[in-house]
Amino acid sequence: MSELIVEGGTVLFPDGGKTKETDITIENGTIESIGSETRSNETDRLNAKGCYVSPGFIDLQVNGGAGVDFLTCDALGPGKAGEFWLSHGTTSFLGTVITNPPKSMNEALGALSRSNAPNLLGFHVEGPFLSRDKRGTHNGKHILEPDEGVFQDIIDGFNQEIKMVTFAPELDGAKELLEGIRTIDAVPSIGHSNASYEKALAFIDRGVSSFTHLFNGMKGFHHREPGTVGAGLNSNASVGLIADGLHISPGAVELVEKTKNSREVCLVTDAIAAAGMSDGQYVLGDQDIYVENGLAKLENGTIAGSTLTLEKAVKNYLEFTGASLLDGLKTVTTNPADLLGLKEEIGTLDPGTRADLVVLSKDFEIKYTLIEGEVVYESEN
Repeated sequence: MSELIVEGGTVLFPDGGKTKETDITIENGTIESIGSETRSNETDRLNAKGCYVSPGFIDLQVNGGAGVDFLTCDALGPGKAGEFWLSHGTTSFLGTVITNPPKSMNEALGALSRSNAPNLLGFHVEGPFLSRDKRGTHNGKHILEPDEGVFQDIIDGFNQEIKMVTFAPELDGAKELLEGIRTIDAVPSIGHSNASYEKALAFIDRGVSSFTHLFNGMKGFHHREPGTVGAGLNSNASVGLIADGLHISPGAVELVEKTKNSREVCLVTDAIAAAGMSDGQYVLGDQDIYVENGLAKLENGTIAGSTLTLEKAVKNYLEFTGASLLDGLKTVTTNPADLLGLKEEIGTLDPGTRADLVVLSKDFEIKYTLIEGEVVYESEN
């Protein structure tokens, strides 16, 4: 029986709204108990004194990292990217495959499925059934109208691994596509959409529960037509936010926090291969991306994903909104876990859940990352 005690840290319970300086006992990869207990001196211990101990971070939208692009990499690439994300506290992420020819998207899912990244939770299929007007970085040559047969070609062989699908509900065939998404138990998410307020709300009534990177790639808010953004704000759906201060302003992030009160916010990175790398030229599928001062763009100036990391996103969110530490951490722990239907497994520090933990300094520097009770990253500092 393997046992580890993470001792002396300030344990954060985002879901319970409390903090406590105590120990966490881990047995066989799960949290066995919370609280200081007498244990044998032979029990392995991890010193977390002076640090926060949080549930591991969950990112719903990752296109790559550490020089790896998930659309073009081989089976070794996701493992390399996964190591980078472990160093930033991300214990679970959805490998995201964006708009490309259906065969290429399926092949990219295959490469992800063959990887050994311990923090790869599943896949996010973002496209190709998107609005041409709101496609953002997505290559217009590969945008398609919703078609159930094409969708099945894209996901063929990977139904169980797909956790989220982004689509535009205003397109012909979107109702049938939604049924296909629900059949594989993936989260249907509105994104890259020019949908009216009424159309978006109608799809929420049909079971859509998420908006992909709110504001970015969707019809904006107007006081006479609240648009796709208005539906995201004025509903119970979860909204993804890229809180880097570049994709959306700090004021817009603050507005979302006041409207959704952190309960329905999931911070995401939408990170590309350039995350963790220096400025320069990279790829996102079959398009060149140029990064300057950490901002990624296409040659035409369109923002193209990010170089953000989740611990930085949380730090920004707290700064932009004035939210409490626990509310900020909800956006990368309990909220995404709940959206994915995995709250009984990850995203909390409840006894019996998977021992995915992050030990971080009060300045949000990652000290240790644990997956199933195993230390998979240790800071050199």
